[in-house]
Amino acid sequence: MPFSRGMKRIMGSFLNVLCEACGAERARMRVAVADDGRTVIVLDQRIPAASYVGRSGSGVGVQLPLPDFASASSDPREWKMRRSVKGFDIEVDLVFGGTGEGFIDDRVSKAAAFLDLFESLLDGGELPGRRADEESAPAPRFDPPFIGDSIPMIELKRMIVSVAASDVSLLIEGESGTGKEVVARNVHGLSRRRAKPLVIASSLELPHSLLQSELFGHAEGAFTGASRERAGLIESAGGGTFFLDEIGEMPLALQAALLRVLQEKEVRRLGESRRRPVDVRFVFATNRDLLDLARKGRFRKDLYYRIAGVRLRVPPLRARKEDVLPLASFFLARCAKRAGGRAPAIAPAAVRTLVRYRWPGNVRELGNEVERLVAFHGDEGTILPRMLSPHLEESDGGETGAGGGRDGGRMPDAVRTLEKAMIADALRRFAGNRTRASEELGITRQGLLKKLKRYGKCA
Repeated sequence: MPFSRGMKRIMGSFLNVLCEACGAERARMRVAVADDGRTVIVLDQRIPAASYVGRSGSGVGVQLPLPDFASASSDPREWKMRRSVKGFDIEVDLVFGGTGEGFIDDRVSKAAAFLDLFESLLDGGELPGRRADEESAPAPRFDPPFIGDSIPMIELKRMIVSVAASDVSLLIEGESGTGKEVVARNVHGLSRRRAKPLVIASSLELPHSLLQSELFGHAEGAFTGASRERAGLIESAGGGTFFLDEIGEMPLALQAALLRVLQEKEVRRLGESRRRPVDVRFVFATNRDLLDLARKGRFRKDLYYRIAGVRLRVPPLRARKEDVLPLASFFLARCAKRAGGRAPAIAPAAVRTLVRYRWPGNVRELGNEVERLVAFHGDEGTILPRMLSPHLEESDGGETGAGGGRDGGRMPDAVRTLEKAMIADALRRFAGNRTRASEELGITRQGLLKKLKRYGKCA
C-alpha cells in the first residue's frame, strides 16, 4: 500500500487543523504500513527547526524514529494516541502548553475526536452530517420501529442515519423512558457494524464492585470466585457496538479506566498487565446533566468531552404530543397480537385524555398504560375514557408540543395538537387512503384535505 506525496499533504493538513483545534504546541504522526514495513512520519510545521533531522522533498514531513514515550508518560503536557485501520498503524503525539488542569480538559477529547474522523476517512466510512446521494438512497428501515412524525422526531431520525455511518463515539441524552436504547439499537442496525454484536450494559445493573470485571473482564484468580479468565462486555462486542446506559452513574475510578479504553482502543482485564486491542464503536446514554455533574466533581471532565463530541437528544413525549396517538396505536396492535386478539379502537374522548396528559414517564409509561388496557379491556371493541387509569383523567394537563405552555391554557393549541394526532393515526392505519381516513374520522374527504393543507404533513 504505497504512500503518495498527496497522502503526506493530507496528513500534514490534518495535523495543522488538529493543532489549531486543540491548542497543541506541536503534533507528530507516525504511520507504519503493514505490507512493506515502511514508516512515514509527518511533523507539524510548529515544531522548531532545530528539532528537524531532515525534511522530505515535499517539505511536509520527515523520516524520523519516534522516541520512547513510556518514560515521558509522567509529563502531563504530552499525549499519545494509537489506531490500526486498513493496514495502517497510526500513532499521533501531541504536546500542549501549560501543565496540570490545563491539560486535562476538552483539548484531549477534541484531539481524539479528530483522530476518529481521520480514521473513518481512511476506513472508507462516512462522516457525521454527510448527506451524499441522500435523495436517491432508499429510506432507512428502523428496527426496532421508531414511531413518530413530529418535527423533533423527524430531525432525530435524520441525525441517527447520519451518525450511524461513522465510528465516532456517541452520547444519547434524554429523560428516562424516552427510548434511548431504541436509538442505540438503530444506530447499530444502520451502521456497517450491524452484522457484528451489539452488547448492552448499564452502570446501574450491577454493584460497583462487580462493574469493573463485567466491563473489562478478569484473569483467573483476579479475585475470590474468579475461577477462570473471562472477557469483559467491551471485548465481547468486538467488531460491533458497545452501548453503556446510565454512564452518569459510573464510579469515578472506572471512568478513568473507560477513558483510557476510548483513547487507546485497548482493554486491560482485571488482574492482568497486558492490554488487548479492541475494535468497538462506543455509544453511551444518560438521563443526567453530565456537564453539571462534571462541575460538581462527580463526573470526569475529560471523559465528558471525549464522549460528547456527537450528541443526540431524545425529546420527552410531552414535547411531541402529536406522536401520542400513533404510539398508542402501535402499542395496542403489538399487545393485541401477543394476546391473539384484535386491537381495539380508541374513542375520541379517550384520545383527548391521552394527548392532554403530561406523560412524566414518557414512552415507557404510555406503553405500560396500553399493556394494562389490553390486559383488562382487550376484548372490548373501543377504548373509552373510563377504561384509562384514573390519574390520566385527573391530570391538569401539561406542556404542549409546540409552545411548552399548559394544554389547558390555550384551547386552540390543544385542539390543533389533537386533530393532527388523529389525522396522522388515521392516515397511517389506512396506508394514506384519505377517503377511508376521512370516514374513520367522521368528516368529509374535502374537510380532511383542508385540514391537511392547514397543518401540512401529518404522517
